[in-house]
Amino acid sequence: MGAKTDLLLVEDDETLSGVLALHLEAAGYAVRAVEDGAGALASCEAATPDVVLLDVMLPGKSGIEVCQELRARYGARMGVVILTALGSEPDVVVGLDAGADDYVVKPIRPRELIARLRSLTRRLTLAPASESRALVFGPLRVDEDKRELDVRGAPIHLTATEWDLLSCLVREPKRVFSRAALLERVFDTTHRGYARNVDCHVARLRRKLEAAKVVGAIETVHGAGYRFVPPA
Repeated sequence: MGAKTDLLLVEDDETLSGVLALHLEAAGYAVRAVEDGAGALASCEAATPDVVLLDVMLPGKSGIEVCQELRARYGARMGVVILTALGSEPDVVVGLDAGADDYVVKPIRPRELIARLRSLTRRLTLAPASESRALVFGPLRVDEDKRELDVRGAPIHLTATEWDLLSCLVREPKRVFSRAALLERVFDTTHRGYARNVDCHVARLRRKLEAAKVVGAIETVHGAGYRFVPPA
């Protein structure tokens, strides 16, 4: 990424879009704005942004559909943050399940939004090292320096958020991490309102491991949190 993070803002409320753009530009982002899902996909094709700030409720293609298409086209190298209405937990779950890295609830507080974006940008800009040391757990190989995961030699593609979650867990196998601890370590927040982030990203990470025939590596400890159990 360059000196400025290239951010695509997808919001059909013209007033809100203008206000957000002013705050984001003041915070150092290079902002492009579009009003619908088709425009978002076209804008990304013309010039791929570092981060997409994406409203869920859009004319035409929904923000969820756009998020799914962005992940299919661009993989993990693009950050996606969804904007959702207060109290719309189903939108949050579906959005994270579609591949979003994070979410911000409306009405939007600019300071909170910028903090969430900066946290995501830090995760995206961690550059892989030229040399690496890997942790090996049975069929899993976790290369923390290169930020790569493979199972029996086959790469598993993770988003920046999924990677940081896995990395946190594997550094201390069998240690139980509470949701609050994972929120602070992975998402740079102590706000319990974002606990859904942890659950959804754990579920996504599990599905990717299970698709590679690794079952039970991330265990739920009821009432306590999650832990990494090295596979045999």
